[in-house]
Amino acid sequence: MENFFSISEAAKMANMTSETLRHYDRIGLVKASRRDEASKYRYYTKEDIVRLHTIRALQQMDLSLHEIKCILEYDDLQMVVDFLKKAEKTADEKNCRVAI
Repeated sequence: MENFFSISEAAKMANMTSETLRHYDRIGLVKASRRDEASKYRYYTKEDIVRLHTIRALQQMDLSLHEIKCILEYDDLQMVVDFLKKAEKTADEKNCRVAI
């Protein structure tokens, strides 16, 4: 299975823990692309790893997992851009208040 990564491999590549990936799976944020029926092991693709990195970047913008899930469900790129602009403005305003 050279195109798939175990949960521990995926977690390491995304700089997260395996438990974080299990949590994301439970809440529907990132589902493993493949799951072995016998062992119940989760397997992730390169695209899943990119999604995990995207989640990490959005978390650094102070977005909640619920907000991130909503963003990642958008089919319209302009909606994503608009949401991110709004989040950036909110983060900037928050930083200005902290600096004062």
